[in-house]
Amino acid sequence: MNSHGDPVDLADLADLVRRTAEAEAGRHEGLVVAAVRGGERAVHGTGSTGAAGTTPDGDTLFQIGSVTKVFTSLLLATAVARGELALDTPVDGLLPELPTPASQPPITLAHLAGHSSGLPRLPPGVLLRGLRQWSDPYRGFGVDDLVAGYGRVRPRARPGRRVRYSNFGAALLGQALARHAGTSWERLVADEITGPLGLHDTVPDPRADQQDRRATGHSRRRRPVPDWDLAAVAPGGGLWSSANDVLTFLGAHLEPGTGPVPDALRLVQQPRFRATRWLQVCLGWMLTPLRGSRHSVLWHNGATGGFSSFAGFQPELGVGVVVLTNTARSVDRAGMALLTDLVNGAGTP
Repeated sequence: MNSHGDPVDLADLADLVRRTAEAEAGRHEGLVVAAVRGGERAVHGTGSTGAAGTTPDGDTLFQIGSVTKVFTSLLLATAVARGELALDTPVDGLLPELPTPASQPPITLAHLAGHSSGLPRLPPGVLLRGLRQWSDPYRGFGVDDLVAGYGRVRPRARPGRRVRYSNFGAALLGQALARHAGTSWERLVADEITGPLGLHDTVPDPRADQQDRRATGHSRRRRPVPDWDLAAVAPGGGLWSSANDVLTFLGAHLEPGTGPVPDALRLVQQPRFRATRWLQVCLGWMLTPLRGSRHSVLWHNGATGGFSSFAGFQPELGVGVVVLTNTARSVDRAGMALLTDLVNGAGTP
């Protein structure tokens, strides 16, 4: 069944991807659905990239929002796999200007990657800034603002005890890793992740040669909106990418032994913290059991002012799904439905 309950041919990956895209098309300005199953890949685009009026495809660039967090967490895993850092390294050891809450144990890098730091969802000051510049709420928010915000908050739970999703924590993690490496987060992602994995279209800001493949973001009502500049919060949501690149990224997770960072790719797939009966958090990735199946899937979604994204995979069965749209409307339902179909039909020739 697809997300609308219609029967689908699980043997035909391209047809399954096409049906998923067409079922969602009316809710989005533009949409690309992509999947990998073993050595087979399929991509289908519908709608419009925006002003140019072209149909998006596997090479169209979208802002992927919080899917960026799994790239930042992979940076941590890479440093841990090389023995440069430990998961229990306190973040204030890398950013010594951070004040340490006297009544709490230290917030570690694993806490930040696994959303168990106790920090709030947003850095202090972002909401007020958003009221002033609602179309681009993070613009101009620097590392100094992150540090100042950290000094103004008290963790809402003892670190490691409770999962509370935090863009603030992901931003701190990325900036701390960059400080440790003596570079910027943007440069670190290119050197350690996107470069080695061959993700040439995954960038913090589209290059001049990519501009004609860049989608225009739209609101839920499908009106064009400005792109978000995530500034110092970019490690939590600032990357642009294409469906083909994200499929390649998932492929590296499905076959970590063939990639340049195999130990790190395995490390990020291990559950660390339990949020609910149905949800565990790994390093960046979420882990959810599929109802009616003995399998669980790893996934993450994302959203900015004009884009939404979903990426998920099942490592034992070798299947993965990407859904990207240039509309501020969730694609989670479509992404999870397609992933469920692929998992349930994994034995279909």
